[in-house]
Amino acid sequence: MSTCQICSSSLLELIDFGPQPVCNRYLADPDTHEYRHPLILSQCPNDGLLQLGRPWPSDEVRPRLDWISYKEPERHLDDLCDRIAALPGVGPDTLIAGLSYKDEPVLTRMEKKGFTRTWNVSLEELGIRHAGAGMETIQDVLSADLGERLRNMKGTPGVIVVRHLLEHSNSVSRTMTFLKAWAGAGGYLILEVPDSEQTFKDLDFGTIWEEHVCYFTAFTLGRAFEPFETNALEVIRYPYTLEDCLVAIVANRPASSSLPEAGDQLRKELDLGANFKAGWQLLAVRCQKALQQVRDAGGSTVIFGAGHRAATFVNLLGLDKLISCVIDDDPRKAGLHLPGCQLPIVTSAHLHSERPTLCLLAASPDSEKAIVGKNQAYADNGGRFASIYPRSLLAWEQLKA
Repeated sequence: MSTCQICSSSLLELIDFGPQPVCNRYLADPDTHEYRHPLILSQCPNDGLLQLGRPWPSDEVRPRLDWISYKEPERHLDDLCDRIAALPGVGPDTLIAGLSYKDEPVLTRMEKKGFTRTWNVSLEELGIRHAGAGMETIQDVLSADLGERLRNMKGTPGVIVVRHLLEHSNSVSRTMTFLKAWAGAGGYLILEVPDSEQTFKDLDFGTIWEEHVCYFTAFTLGRAFEPFETNALEVIRYPYTLEDCLVAIVANRPASSSLPEAGDQLRKELDLGANFKAGWQLLAVRCQKALQQVRDAGGSTVIFGAGHRAATFVNLLGLDKLISCVIDDDPRKAGLHLPGCQLPIVTSAHLHSERPTLCLLAASPDSEKAIVGKNQAYADNGGRFASIYPRSLLAWEQLKA
């Protein structure tokens, strides 16, 4: 029986999507054997946390292509740095540490604010030698011993910034044990994760990803730290187009009192999971029917953006036979095939030469306006753009509940 990442309770299995491929493992040959692993969305009945019931092996998730990287939103970081600078006991001489390239933008901003002691731990200092290693590999090496070794290298940090690692952790307990060993007593942990509440409400199935083990909401993040004798002082939500960001400011000390009973909020969290489960097959049928109608009318459908959200959207909703190809103008992806569905990746020239009926946008919503503008001739000739993201202004009608 799978157990909760936070409280170790037995999980409720919501959806078994079956064996799925690694979304970052593009195929040069569509006949190549693909590693697959069960993708099972589960939920804890005691704290409401949505999570993968069987986390994937980090060695399998690690990208094989050294150009694959992920960029996190940064518009909120000026405000976050103001909050860090105002924390009691934090001053210009406080050691502020980060754990990955995702933390560098915070450290740079703190330096500009006059904080003279910053340290972003390198992969070598973590003992990682893999080319292309990312959060999936970092989370796998964390331990109390490593935390103590880092503390002995440059002293005890007063603030540790960890952006977009906690949701990747195959063991939240191991990650928190590491952070507590590295941080000073009473020091601060700044933990940033995606906010999954609205994406789950919207039935945005592209949000499910083998690299994300935990899917936090403001409620579940705020209650995630008490079992580890740390205290969430504040959880801040920063709004974005695709998905909001949550930042927890956590003190490395036990809370002075226990959290109140979850009550109605826990029921809302459980309803969030139940509604997502109920919506999956209905949404899949609706999307399949719509794309079949396009085909029956003599048309075709393509999807724009060869990233993990496109792969997840196509694979989980069973749309691979109804989409002809994936469009992406990154020259490094040209000629490759999307994992799972094995759709060929071509450039946007395909829009103008083949004139598909429907182009589903799976790139970032923030880039949709530029994509449409660059390919306006396709739309002028009768082509149609629609976004796979329910929050987009161009959202595909079939995705609306």
